[in-house]
Amino acid sequence: MSWKQTLPLLNIKLRPRVAPKDSVIYVWGALIATGDFIIDIDNPWSLVGYNLRAMPLYNRLIKFILLSKRCREIRCMSEACRNSLCSLFGMAVYAKATVHYPCISPVSTVIKPSGDVCRFLFVGTQFEIKGGEAMLKAFRRVYARLGSCRLDVIAHLPPDFAALAEGCDGLVVHKAHFTRDEVHTRFMQNADVLILPTYVESFGMVALEALAHGLAVIATDVYALSELVDNGVNGNLLSPPISIWDGVMPSSAYFKLSDIKQLIRAADTSLFELELEQSIERFVVDREWRLRARQASTKLMTERFAC
Repeated sequence: MSWKQTLPLLNIKLRPRVAPKDSVIYVWGALIATGDFIIDIDNPWSLVGYNLRAMPLYNRLIKFILLSKRCREIRCMSEACRNSLCSLFGMAVYAKATVHYPCISPVSTVIKPSGDVCRFLFVGTQFEIKGGEAMLKAFRRVYARLGSCRLDVIAHLPPDFAALAEGCDGLVVHKAHFTRDEVHTRFMQNADVLILPTYVESFGMVALEALAHGLAVIATDVYALSELVDNGVNGNLLSPPISIWDGVMPSSAYFKLSDIKQLIRAADTSLFELELEQSIERFVVDREWRLRARQASTKLMTERFAC
């Protein structure tokens, strides 16, 4: 944990000296001390360096600055972020804020039926807090019954989970040393379904990239992920056994973020694994559902996220 997350500090930056006097400064996740600025945030706790306990100390000051004329625009990465602003600072800040999703271009616009083998993909350097263990257990059970599926895991796999990843022909683990373009061209362009069973996400750029490639998505209902996954339409949205979010506000787990792995290990994930297993199995056995979900991802990408 960084010192910014330990000390209760306000994330406020000085105006760049080289900036012209009348210019409007664009800033990510922070406030500008003087002059006009535009702020862009993934969630409001960036304004206090993601130190949750600092927010009550600076709440009134942040609200005052956000509602000031100096703050020209509040740009939120998601509707969840905008709703968090409302919960923290009230309707006036919510009304001033607007949603601006990350802008990427669709890669696949026409989705053709996939082959007999349903190909799943997991991409995440933080394997354990992204729900990797539950996913491996669920996938192995489906593969043992059906066989006609493959899961590519791109991750830094902790040694504790090496045995769980071995002995399953349909499961391939790749060390996370690929560039983003390599992940796209080698994996996303050849996959059917992204699995993102995360417990800690704020947005989920990998899910957005999956939509751009026309992949269906199995994900947890964490913060903004419901804006990328329409449950039963372009994939499945599952309730996580533990999450750092309670809706759009931090859960008790977020306040214990330094101990999140221990909290995950202590949680009962059996029901979650079963739901993951059922979601994976349906994509394997129901090729029409697989195709509809992928086509729906392409439609959602075009209508909501495309540049």
